[in-house]
Amino acid sequence: MQENTQPLTGTKPLWQPKEMLIFLLVAFGLPFLMGVPLAIAQRAGSNTDVYPSAQMFYPAAGVMLAYLFTRRAALPRLFYGMYLVCTAALVACCIGAVAAPGDVWLAAVNVMMIVGSVLSWVFLLVAKKDRRAAAGLRWQGGVKALGYVALFLLLRTAAVFISLVPYGQLGEYLSYWTTLAPYSIILLLIPNFFLSFLAFFGEEYGWRYYWQPRMQQRFGPRAGVVLLCLAWALWHLPLNLFYYAPETGLQSFVSQIVTCLCLGIFFAWAYQKTQNIWVAVLLHYFNNNMILAYTGSAVISNQTVTWFDILIQAVVYGALFLPFFASKVFNKDTRASA
Repeated sequence: MQENTQPLTGTKPLWQPKEMLIFLLVAFGLPFLMGVPLAIAQRAGSNTDVYPSAQMFYPAAGVMLAYLFTRRAALPRLFYGMYLVCTAALVACCIGAVAAPGDVWLAAVNVMMIVGSVLSWVFLLVAKKDRRAAAGLRWQGGVKALGYVALFLLLRTAAVFISLVPYGQLGEYLSYWTTLAPYSIILLLIPNFFLSFLAFFGEEYGWRYYWQPRMQQRFGPRAGVVLLCLAWALWHLPLNLFYYAPETGLQSFVSQIVTCLCLGIFFAWAYQKTQNIWVAVLLHYFNNNMILAYTGSAVISNQTVTWFDILIQAVVYGALFLPFFASKVFNKDTRASA
């Protein structure tokens, strides 16, 4: 069989049914399938911290398998292979966490994350430039591209401070920022990115690099982003119900919609402005990990989400991030070529 030699990006139409089916089955099928053992483990009181890390790998795994099965050329195969091995290993850890509960599975995931990230950097760097470019893995925009990350950190931090005002906790929280704790954590996050980037790459390579341009081409530049954000929120549903906030699952899911819509619009804007997937990966990484600096804790499970929390979140996030949807980068309609 003759191998398809068309590039991974820039092909029109982008929406290829067979390729898209493989992507969706992996990116969305796996989270909901693995939601069953997650629910069992949660009800049994077992440690379920391995599940969010594993789920973040599924979107990029869907992209890679879609490309491999549709015989795309110019693939960075060693990098893809390393990533898919890590994904399979994480799925095994999730199953193991149900079959033989214990903290060993989380420890194994942490080790695999570090080893996998380091080896993936090696395989990515030794790949030929044309293969990295064809797979959308080259850095673009120079140092200026980091400006979008800096802007996001400014807005995300402002959201934290503003959100505390209605609760009357701003004064107490400001005293926390007079200590060295948050600043030392922020400094540690920079080298930590290189040891844990795979999970955040996992989502952004699926959502922003692969699915966003296809959704925009099919439904329009703005409607495509909104639909992607809503689908992204739905993708979190098993975690909302059985990990983040099992006692307030509905509120957690509504909060997830607000988060994915507001942050997803900013992520989409930054990606379209730079066409640099690593900018989106950095945005996702800092969004998830800055919670350590903001709160001093990495615990994100068994939360209680109230409707008042959602109201404050919607107002603050909406005011800070939704204005980017008015950007001219969303004006060009690409549906005619779909």
